[in-house]
Amino acid sequence: MKQWEVWKFPYPSADRPHWFVVISPSAWCDNANSQVINGLLCTTLRPPGRALKSHEVRLDSADGMAWDTVVKCSHVHELPKDKAVERCGPVTPPRQREIARTLRTSLGLG
Repeated sequence: MKQWEVWKFPYPSADRPHWFVVISPSAWCDNANSQVINGLLCTTLRPPGRALKSHEVRLDSADGMAWDTVVKCSHVHELPKDKAVERCGPVTPPRQREIARTLRTSLGLG
C-alpha cells in the first residue's frame, strides 16, 4: 500500500465497500507498527456528468476507475490497513495535485 493508491475498504459495511484514495505517506503505510492509514472516500458520480462540488475531484479510467468517480476531500477517514480488500491502482500525478489542493481548501489549510 502506497500514498496515492486507490484501495477498497469495507466501508460503510462489508457488503457495501468503497474505494479510498490513500493519503498517508508511503513510509507510514509500509510501517508494520502502523495499524491505520488515512484515506479519502470515493463514490460514483451521480447523476453522471453533474457539476462537481467544491470539495470533490473527479477520477476516471486514467486513475483505474471503471466509471466516473468523485473523491470527497472534505473528510479524512482513518482506515484499518488489514481491512483493505482490493487495489485499484495509482491516481495520476495531475489528479494527485488537484486532490492535494482541494483537500487544503476544503479543510481550511491554506
